[in-house]
Amino acid sequence: MTETPGWTSPGSPEPPPGTAETGHSAPATALPGTPAGALPPLPGTPLVPLIPLRPLGFGELMDGAFALVRRNWRAAFGLGLGLGVLVELAQAGVDWWIHLNGTDAEALFSSFYTRPVAALLSILAAGLLAPVVGNTLTGRDTPLRAAWALVRPRFGPLVGLYLLVVLILLAALAAPVALTVLLSTTGGAGWLALLLLAPLPALWLSVRLLLALPALMLEKQTVLAALKRSWRLARGAWWRIFALLLVFSIALYFLTEVLLVPGRLVADLVVGLSGGLGSDDTDAAVGIAITAIGGTLAHTVTVPLAGALYALVYTDRRFRREALDLELTAAAADRPGPARPAAAVPSGA
Repeated sequence: MTETPGWTSPGSPEPPPGTAETGHSAPATALPGTPAGALPPLPGTPLVPLIPLRPLGFGELMDGAFALVRRNWRAAFGLGLGLGVLVELAQAGVDWWIHLNGTDAEALFSSFYTRPVAALLSILAAGLLAPVVGNTLTGRDTPLRAAWALVRPRFGPLVGLYLLVVLILLAALAAPVALTVLLSTTGGAGWLALLLLAPLPALWLSVRLLLALPALMLEKQTVLAALKRSWRLARGAWWRIFALLLVFSIALYFLTEVLLVPGRLVADLVVGLSGGLGSDDTDAAVGIAITAIGGTLAHTVTVPLAGALYALVYTDRRFRREALDLELTAAAADRPGPARPAAAVPSGA
């Protein structure tokens, strides 16, 4: 059987583009996303990949994200629910603070305070969903318990890498912002242009480092090696990845707004029919709570979709740079199925 590529050991050199990379951290029979604890395939059951095992186009990547979440909805929505609760707790705290101390303008744009939090959590979701994506590449479904069993051994490094990426992005954003503030005190007009350009370094780095968490999970890399891996995989594809994420982010934004509408309507209806519920603070608390429930449901859907897309982008980059698609096809063909029955168990085993 052809050895499954990738999942390289830390410090392994990057192969030239277009060549298959031989993995050393997993045995030849290992498939992506199937470390210890993965569900084995049933003998005689064909493994049908959910996405084509070849370089993927824009539409196929986005369709693949929806298909992956739909097929593994327990694991995906369970993850989205947990992360959505974190986002909405932060949003509820912001809304309550604005109610007590804020202005009408701040209340109007309160949801934008936690948008970066939701975006960063979707990157974390990419790492958590990476084993699910790996199983899906060879036709395996992953229940929530099995997904956690795959993630648990790497959860510490995953969180460490996630926090490091967040710190890198915050530093990349803080430096030009601080320079902008400094220039604004001199009275010149150049700081206005610099203010518009301030987010660009963080944006550029976010794309180059986007694939680090899937690399950490699927290739068993160290934290620093995963960062280097992402840097190499994204080389020469920055604009393609950025355009894909931009289009998908816009689609998820409108999907989020649609999912939030029922919660907002219910909050307005309950507060309106209550006759005030006794005080302005009570009205605000009830409205914030109902809106938070609706927001949690929205994030339960959208966070795993974003995470699945990021993990699929990592997979597509490996298809294009390392011919991983050919290796996976050969590996899946060697698995037991109708055309290739499982080997007989020796007597006395």
